Amino acid sequence: MGQGPARYLLIGNGRLSRHLQHYFQHLQLDYQVWTRHDGPLKEALQGRTHALLLIRDDAMLDFLDTHPELQALTVVHFSGSLATPLAWGAHPLMTFSQTLYPATDYRDIHFVVDSEAPEFARLLPGLPNPHHRLSSSLKARYHAECVLSGNFTSMLWSHFFEVLEAKLGVPRTAALPYLRRVAANLESELSPLTGPLVRGDIATVHRNLQALEGDPYQGVYSSFVEAYPKTIEKAS
Repeated sequence: MGQGPARYLLIGNGRLSRHLQHYFQHLQLDYQVWTRHDGPLKEALQGRTHALLLIRDDAMLDFLDTHPELQALTVVHFSGSLATPLAWGAHPLMTFSQTLYPATDYRDIHFVVDSEAPEFARLLPGLPNPHHRLSSSLKARYHAECVLSGNFTSMLWSHFFEVLEAKLGVPRTAALPYLRRVAANLESELSPLTGPLVRGDIATVHRNLQALEGDPYQGVYSSFVEAYPKTIEKAS
């Protein structure tokens, strides 16, 4: 069980912080925001129970080392790959754009929590989200898979939209039903992949690669062709 209402201090005011502020307002949670422009951190910590570190991964350890006063609170970071004894990890398995989402969508976000962390109701009191525990030794692999599946597919689709409009004269809106169907099939089908690799159409694969000559995504295509047999082997 939780230990009463939490009084959060959100450290940082970047994209994730703004999303959490929006969510916390919806949940009517008590929070304040602190940045390095807001005076001494020690003063901002007064009366707070939880400090949420919403800063860059490469600045996290130095920030924790230089602010030992944080240890009087429950300290939580949101990095998917970082593990440190100075803060608990609770990574939201979600992508956060510049645009805020409908408040109710945040409730579905699954948090991946350090296996040694306190119970979720103490770690992030007031959040009704589902969660799963993960060993620190597996966090780097977990986050690598997040980047592959989310960030890199976004790069592929952005590249596709750009080529459609700039080189082929096809509006990006024409591809949106295709995008929606790919996403829906991924959600509902055990074997959602279609196309020349599934058909064993090697001639089409070779033509595709020739058409991508000079494009950096030719190497990406080749890498997926190389990975495909191992993907099928694991699925069988």
